[in-house]
Amino acid sequence: MKFILALPFLMVLLLPIRLHAQVTEPDKIQKTNKTLVSVPVSVSDREGHYISDLKKKDFTLYQDGVEQKITFFATFDEPLNIALLLDTSVSTKDTLEKIKDAAKDFLELLNPNDRCLIATFDSQVNVLNSFTSNQQTLKTSLDKAQTATQEGTVIYRAVEQIAQKSFNNVQGRKVIVLLSDGKDLGSSITKDALLNLLEESDVLIYTVFYKTGAGDNKLVIDSDGTVKEVKDDKKPQKKKPQKKKKEYSVFIPAQEGLPSDEEIKLIEKNADIKAIDSLKEISDATAGRFYLSDTPKLREVFKKVADELTQQYRLGYRSKDAANDAAVHNISVKVERSDVVVRARGKFRAKQL
Repeated sequence: MKFILALPFLMVLLLPIRLHAQVTEPDKIQKTNKTLVSVPVSVSDREGHYISDLKKKDFTLYQDGVEQKITFFATFDEPLNIALLLDTSVSTKDTLEKIKDAAKDFLELLNPNDRCLIATFDSQVNVLNSFTSNQQTLKTSLDKAQTATQEGTVIYRAVEQIAQKSFNNVQGRKVIVLLSDGKDLGSSITKDALLNLLEESDVLIYTVFYKTGAGDNKLVIDSDGTVKEVKDDKKPQKKKPQKKKKEYSVFIPAQEGLPSDEEIKLIEKNADIKAIDSLKEISDATAGRFYLSDTPKLREVFKKVADELTQQYRLGYRSKDAANDAAVHNISVKVERSDVVVRARGKFRAKQL
């Protein structure tokens, strides 16, 4: 028996053919005062091939090192409830149409039983439709998305609203796919407060950072996805020598307090790194995934997200000890099979009533 701790922020899933997927009916859960904890899980072998034939009996689940009874089990054929959350702030002016086209392709990858909600955010949050599996309704909602005319990018408030209100009373698998340049401006909730809220939630969040506006910056990341540097991909242009003018010219000094061009570029690079870190923290808090993408490659990213969601198990258990204590509890999962890698939700915060 191979024991592997569940990672708190990673989930690596498989692309199966849904028509051949095994359907497992979720176990019925009796109502109780205990806290219900939902744990998404993916399992692969050492070569990265994902395992799709596991049963409930193959899993053992622990909270804070103590084995828990698995009262709920569902395979990847459990229908999805997906909120597609698009940044429509002023900075998306030149990219929004491409984003909308890629999102339409993503919708076509969903199972007919999956439901989707389209929402946008700029200085405010706009929910364009309720959860539906009607493709035409969803594409019409995407067509309605427009770039804002005033400043504001309330990322944190948008995630809070969708996770708390839109998913309220929604049963089954809950997923937010968030696309943004990651620069929050004007949210009424702080990032730390949002992260605490997400630790209480059973919503998976996939965040996608894409570059908006001008610039040809390339992201330099290390092996674990941490952004180390943002390099300017433009080669310096050789300046042609200018002939000296005989006439006098007026010298106007730079205005004090304004940054130079080089300082502006540095500020923009640092803002990108900070934005990426924020999006990573949001996905990590929910055991989701984070992606970096250029706008032309968004279709590939959407396909990866859709593929990953097709190979996810979901376990559930009733936590008696954690009921209403507002503490963070560690989760680990092991699988009754040798040489496997288990990736799953690694912690949760119990709600305080």
